[in-house]
Amino acid sequence: MRPTTAWNALMRPPWRFLVSSWPWRGLLYLLSSALIGIVLLPLSVVTLLLLPLWGIVIGALERRRARLLGFPRLASGHVPLTRDQRHLWLAVRMNEGATWRETAALLLDLVLGFVALAVISAEAVCFVVFAFIIGSGMNGPSSIKLFSDVTFTVRPDTWWPVIPLAFLALVVFGYLNTLLATGQASLLRVLGGPRQRELTRNVERLVQSRATLVAAFETERRRIERDLHDGVQQELVTLAARLGMISLELDELTSRGTDTVLARGALDVAQGQAERAMATLRNTVRGIHPAVLTDHGLRAALEELADRAPVALALDVGGIERLPTSVETATYYLVTEAITNTAKHTDATTLSVRITVKDDVLTAMVSDNGRGGAEENAGTGLRGLRERADTLGGTFTIISPPGGPTSLRMTLPIFAERSAPYATAAR
Repeated sequence: MRPTTAWNALMRPPWRFLVSSWPWRGLLYLLSSALIGIVLLPLSVVTLLLLPLWGIVIGALERRRARLLGFPRLASGHVPLTRDQRHLWLAVRMNEGATWRETAALLLDLVLGFVALAVISAEAVCFVVFAFIIGSGMNGPSSIKLFSDVTFTVRPDTWWPVIPLAFLALVVFGYLNTLLATGQASLLRVLGGPRQRELTRNVERLVQSRATLVAAFETERRRIERDLHDGVQQELVTLAARLGMISLELDELTSRGTDTVLARGALDVAQGQAERAMATLRNTVRGIHPAVLTDHGLRAALEELADRAPVALALDVGGIERLPTSVETATYYLVTEAITNTAKHTDATTLSVRITVKDDVLTAMVSDNGRGGAEENAGTGLRGLRERADTLGGTFTIISPPGGPTSLRMTLPIFAERSAPYATAAR
């Protein structure tokens, strides 16, 4: 069985370890460590204040370099940032513990790089000496000075013991290089990898930010709905009233014998346009965020929706009380999207809606009696429902085999407590 990491390789029998690629991998890792140390020394001195940034680079490099020794690629301990958060990159990174651990990894790389350089240099000198001794012995008696007054003579018949010594050195160096490389990689993985508490905190932050985003989005939708209702819609109502007053004035002129046929025709056209504008605006406001959903809750909003739906809507919502705004809104738009798709793309005549709440989880199922074949990627509506469910920590599934029926299912956790106004409204 092939060892998965260098640690496993070191546990193999020597004759299997030495003929494998692991000693060469260890040597290559030490060579790269020496190169990194040589590059980091002047870089750290010249750009001392940028050490945390260089640490981030080194952390990313070490998480990949350890794969040379069989270690799996390590996840980053940094908080992921979206494209629109790039301007916060430096501020976020400088406040993360992972950045400062990677800075420590940089300093460790600097020290261990020169240790690796010293070890590799000593090994190279050792083999150069062995080669010199063998060459001197083969070319005749030679006197070799080791140090100070210590010398020895090598003759053609006495140089051969160097060969087993060189082989023994090769074995020792193979184990030494792999052991040093694996130890360094393991230590740097500890510094460059994520912490469980950081991962937990990142998940919590992600959930909170997504919930905050949904809440802000729904607040903005309600603000737009209120502005349209109290602003543009009131202006249209005033316009319709003024047109009505003009109609009365035309009636008075007509009674006096004035020809008002052309003016009456223009007024009728204007009144028709005003009525259509008000109807369009009401539908737009209802599509942005229906007031009944905010004021009376999901059950009342669905009942109001059933009265004006282009297909028959069978509701089974039980006795659900008021729920968090985000949950009610997501469920409401699940039903409206199903109605829209049914009216536009299928021959279905009825929709059944069943909503239950159990163990703080809302489950909404919408099914039609159509021919099926709905695809999530065919439009933005169904993808939007999945994104909304994912944002709220829920799930969205679509079952639409050829021949039908089509069923949309959404589950949403209910994290927030029902507020006092909600409870009052439910009573």
